[in-house]
Amino acid sequence: MAEKKLKILVIDDEEGLRDMLSFALTQEGYTVLTAKNGREGIEKVTKGEIDIVISDIKMPEMDGITVLGKIKEIKPEVEVILATGYGTMETAIESLRKGAYDYINKPFNIDELLFLIKKIVSTKQLKSQLVDLKEFDKLKDEFLATISHEFRTPLTSILGAIELLTDSETIDNEERLKRPADTPESMKLLGIIKRQTERIRGLVNNLLDFAKMATGFWELKKQDVSVNKIFDDAVKNISLLAERRKTEISRQISLEGKQFPAVDIIVNCDYEQISRLLTNLLSNSIKYTQESGKIALWYEKTPVGNEIMFTVEDNGKGIAKENLEKVFDRFYRVDQSLIREEGGVGLGLSICRKIVELHKGKIWVESEGLGKGSRFIFTIPINGGL
Repeated sequence: MAEKKLKILVIDDEEGLRDMLSFALTQEGYTVLTAKNGREGIEKVTKGEIDIVISDIKMPEMDGITVLGKIKEIKPEVEVILATGYGTMETAIESLRKGAYDYINKPFNIDELLFLIKKIVSTKQLKSQLVDLKEFDKLKDEFLATISHEFRTPLTSILGAIELLTDSETIDNEERLKRPADTPESMKLLGIIKRQTERIRGLVNNLLDFAKMATGFWELKKQDVSVNKIFDDAVKNISLLAERRKTEISRQISLEGKQFPAVDIIVNCDYEQISRLLTNLLSNSIKYTQESGKIALWYEKTPVGNEIMFTVEDNGKGIAKENLEKVFDRFYRVDQSLIREEGGVGLGLSICRKIVELHKGKIWVESEGLGKGSRFIFTIPINGGL
């Protein structure tokens, strides 16, 4: 069998040859399409996901060299093998110059053709790995730049506070240890150290947890839990932030006034992670909503399927249409000025998506545009996806 079920298109004006190749390649596990001329072949390449084309050179209406050129214009990633019973060195050079993967003589030697196809499979895999490596390298550079920036700010604050607590030319080290730590100035500086240390701990925890989720080392600890308990704990977790930003949080009623029954539902899930997910979404909405803003939080059972749907709605900054699909990407951050103020490495929503995916659910965001608020919605199976 083939290493990968590639889709191969055979273009030849001889019906018997098309049938023979179709049978032989199908036996090897490939999906095979056929075309009786170049125009039909180009049409199938344009409309379908073709991986490899095997085309005769000598055909009426349109020769194989022309077919090759048009395919490379339409879909350059498609590999083309050209074949002819009247091959010359000039023909071979011309076909390779125009982008053919290789050149084969007719009548076909099936073993030789299969060897060429396997070479193409290996080449495609290598190209894919190179693309992945380039993407990984780009991600690594972005990661290092983000981490160095986000850690530098709290560390600078911590070091500055420590220097102010200990800096004195007239007091030696022994005397410093005897100085009272409960003066207003000292307490303020210790508060800075505490907050910034917690910020660093949060960054590190997010990085470690995301790495565990992404590599499959994260195990859910599912249990039957009340949805109301999840809601209560999530709101409690962000209550201080909401108070500081004077943000009003409503439950089981949308910002437009639509009410949802508060009937409690028992759901089988990882309580800590779903609570964390809701806390992240609420925190995100608070950060992107102006002071004295409004947030609505509700749940409802989906009409079809044994699922529960959670919604976090705000009247904040909103999201541009072109960014709706990007907000869950790793290290993606919409408002850079806000990030400088609040901190973060752009993993919060990525972790939210991972938590939902591990629960076999779905998550998405809706927004009418900038300045029109956002709705983050996710679903999870009530029975844990069993």
